[in-house]
Amino acid sequence: MRQPLLDAVRGLDPAADGPEIDGEAMLARIREEVHSAAQADVTHLLPPRRSRPAQRLAMGAAALTVVVAVAIALVLTSSGPRAYATWAAEPTLVPVAEAAAECPDTEPGTPPVPVEPVLAEQRGSYTFVVLSGEGVFVRCLASTAGEERFVVAEGARTPSPSDLELGTAPVLVLDPGAVWAREAGEGPITTVVGLAADDVTAVEVSTVDGVTAEASLDDGWWSVWFPGDVEIADGLLVTTPEGESTLSLAGLIAPGLG
Repeated sequence: MRQPLLDAVRGLDPAADGPEIDGEAMLARIREEVHSAAQADVTHLLPPRRSRPAQRLAMGAAALTVVVAVAIALVLTSSGPRAYATWAAEPTLVPVAEAAAECPDTEPGTPPVPVEPVLAEQRGSYTFVVLSGEGVFVRCLASTAGEERFVVAEGARTPSPSDLELGTAPVLVLDPGAVWAREAGEGPITTVVGLAADDVTAVEVSTVDGVTAEASLDDGWWSVWFPGDVEIADGLLVTTPEGESTLSLAGLIAPGLG
């Protein structure tokens, strides 16, 4: 099919004697190129669509990032050494004279009162000694856990001798949970010290957080200590030949102290 416009143009074209141009085919090709270009121009403006698996994968990656961050935080915050790391809930009795060699031989009051060791125990790398004198007692903690040995001690006054009589009670409490907030050593500790009748075979003390420790028991004295500043629970488990009984620690504090 001949086009009048193309015939007129051909008359002006120096290459008019060239091959004949198919106008219909050229017009169809131009329309196709314009349509493709329009699609290309619009397509690059649209956001790519994610498939559902891809969306789930992205959400899972975000959750994994949070988990990894928490895990790293836990590792970083718990990487430091724990104070009194070798402390044990069950003590071992050790010879008092040897254990008290580095402890003070007087209660540092006014005037100083001579004291003698009456009880010595070991929990892990830590040795705890109780020394007693007239109207006083001293608690002494020594450790070989670190490169340098440390020894810390603290004294206390006891009630009059009449207030130290057990009577029918199996145990008496002289120290219901004193806290040593000292810079020396590995930080604060909490101590419980008392007297026991001859037929008492075991004493167990617990914290309000649920940590239970067996007290050392020797020569009518018993003692236990816990790492840190902790609160002592009121229930005291005392064992005698008649069996176990849970007693109120507060109710067993020596009269001059309660």
